Formats: sequence, structure tokens, C-alpha cells
Amino acid sequence: MQSENLLQRYKIGEFIKMIVDAESINEFNLELYFKIIEMMIVFEENKIIVTLIEGTQIEVLIG
Repeated sequence: MQSENLLQRYKIGEFIKMIVDAESINEFNLELYFKIIEMMIVFEENKIIVTLIEGTQIEVLIG
């Protein structure tokens, strides 16, 4: 349990560093995508749940 908290704190710290150091982008950046996205769950209907590396979940409805 405690090791999970340490990992979560590490991920949050890395995420904050990326945000602080972020520059404007004009096109899709694959390297950035893999740094900030933990996973995506695609449902049969029209929904995707995106989980960021620090744990935030975003629900996206398509269509």
C-alpha cells in the first residue's frame, strides 16, 4: 500500500514538471502523448475514458 503511494507521488511530481516546462505545440506530439497518458479504455458505444499518468480520468463521449 505504501509503495503505491510513493509511486503515485512520483508520477504526480513528474506530471507537474512536464506542465511547468511545457511549451505551446501546434501538432500532435507522440512523445508527449506517451508521457502523459496512462491508459485509454474504449467502450463499444461512444465512450472513451482517458487516464492521465497522475491518475486524473477524463470521460470522452464521441458523436
